[in-house]
Amino acid sequence: MNNSLLKFLNNTGTYSEKEVALLKEELQFRTLKKDEILLKKGDICSSFCFIITGSFYQYNIDANLDKNIIDLNVADDWVINHKSFTSRKPSQFFIQAFENSSVYEISIDAIHKLIAKSQSFLQMGKILEEATSRVDLFDNDYTPDEKYQYILKNKPELIQRFPQKLIASYLKITPETLSRVRKRFLKP
Repeated sequence: MNNSLLKFLNNTGTYSEKEVALLKEELQFRTLKKDEILLKKGDICSSFCFIITGSFYQYNIDANLDKNIIDLNVADDWVINHKSFTSRKPSQFFIQAFENSSVYEISIDAIHKLIAKSQSFLQMGKILEEATSRVDLFDNDYTPDEKYQYILKNKPELIQRFPQKLIASYLKITPETLSRVRKRFLKP
């Protein structure tokens, strides 16, 4: 288990050394190649992944066959389709590796097993809360400038990792609007 994951877990709650050891036993290391699908639309999301290296994007495809970005994730993020995971219903979205990536994956069955051994693992619910709030963030009435400023402040690596077209879709603005916003932020 890497240090970033331990640090993140400590932000969700307090875990004993024994509990960390139990968690390590349940984590599955997995690698995905660029463009490999982690979750297909129509499948039920039965696990979530901590990104060690690489990046992922979550999207749906509209009637014009354009990808509408729901979420962007980079190293030290959790990637999950929250709605499918919690409702146990088929996913409305795809999750795809944007580049070669490696993750620690934990299944819902493993989480239930951990909770049966220690109630401390209920604290992992904070991971789901974070995923939900991040996905819903840009559905609110923020201006394009406020959306871009949020990313600059909280997730600048998204701007370095993903092309402008994907970032614009994630922010729910056009690439042209994103270009104008970026110019305003670059002015001295």
